Amino acid sequence: MHRLLLAAALLFPAAAGAQTLPCAPRERVLALVIDQRGEVRMATGQAAQGASIDLFAAPSGSWTLLLNLPDGRTCLLANGEGFEATGGLQPARGAPA
Repeated sequence: MHRLLLAAALLFPAAAGAQTLPCAPRERVLALVIDQRGEVRMATGQAAQGASIDLFAAPSGSWTLLLNLPDGRTCLLANGEGFEATGGLQPARGAPA
């Protein structure tokens, strides 16, 4: 995970010290997520005001959650390790899968 944070700081230099989301042109972000981390898109969804989200994950368990903005920028919302796909949609109540 530290490598992704370092890469994000290099990819999004203006946001490295700011309290805003790190955003860059979508192709630059995808180069990091797909080409360097080996992740594939596992899910996507529509968000407010023309934005969308994508969840990427790799067999290694790394994952990345991205916010795609209508202006062509993509922002890193979160990332981590230990991703495990569930068998379809899971109920929000009860113990997590």
